[in-house]
Amino acid sequence: MGRKLKQAQVSMEFIFLVGLAFTIMVVFIASTRSEFSTLRSEEERSLVKDVSVMVQQELIMASNVQDGYIRNFNVPLTLDGISYSIQIINTTLLTATDGYEWVLNVPPVIGDIQKGNNTINRTNSMIYLN
Repeated sequence: MGRKLKQAQVSMEFIFLVGLAFTIMVVFIASTRSEFSTLRSEEERSLVKDVSVMVQQELIMASNVQDGYIRNFNVPLTLDGISYSIQIINTTLLTATDGYEWVLNVPPVIGDIQKGNNTINRTNSMIYLN
């Protein structure tokens, strides 16, 4: 009878250790996934900010130069695979994804910003886009 009790104890210890290892693995995977989600979210915010600031700088540069200025610049189609929208409303540049919005002031512009190639020029002290 002693031998059967020892085998039962070993079996119970094995089941306990396997359960403990499984629990630790689940906690590790959950925390890693949470960290990955946070990193992706921060990356998305940074990409939205970067494209907004780039467009704002192009518009400010055009407003500070003399008439006759013409420049082509590119606005990415996606932000590292993330779909987004970009538009100018009055003197406000709005860039948005499903998770973030970035709003910046820009000089008055005639025309619309678009994803892809854009042409900016200054004529008669006015900034024209596309």
